[in-house]
Amino acid sequence: INRKLPSDKDQGVNFYNDVDNDDDQINDEEETCMGWLFPFCSPYNNLSIIAPTSVQKIEPKIFFANERTFLHWLHAGITLYTISAGILVFSDEDESDWAHWYAMALLPVSLGFCLYALHVFLWRADRIKTRIPGRWDDPRGPYILGGVIVLILLINFFTKLAQIWNYERTEL
Repeated sequence: INRKLPSDKDQGVNFYNDVDNDDDQINDEEETCMGWLFPFCSPYNNLSIIAPTSVQKIEPKIFFANERTFLHWLHAGITLYTISAGILVFSDEDESDWAHWYAMALLPVSLGFCLYALHVFLWRADRIKTRIPGRWDDPRGPYILGGVIVLILLINFFTKLAQIWNYERTEL
């Protein structure tokens, strides 16, 4: 058995006999998800699983924090869904074309929030359960979801601004 002893830079013992971690072992065809978007599911993230040398103490508050974060992301998704459903229901008959497009653009974003929340919750729960050392957060996901919302709100703002401009021009 080829084992690597723990050193100052390692956190544990390598039990998978892959002491040489060459990045060229992974082909582009093996990448099953967008690793640049979700680094936690990228094959480039961690080629060998290193078991900790000592048992990490996981307190119950970590599980509750994961559930609380999941519920906050679900709340954001459901709030967006409620807003888009309200836009669909209360849109005026004359301007219903733009309101329908706007509401239908918000619906997939709200679904994306819910799916992102579920994905991160399950991923983080697995990392907590197996006590894998490393980062347990996703630094890019919130920026991408927030950027999509800002983009949709900017499109709505400029469209409404153009409608006001056209209405003012027809009044004169």
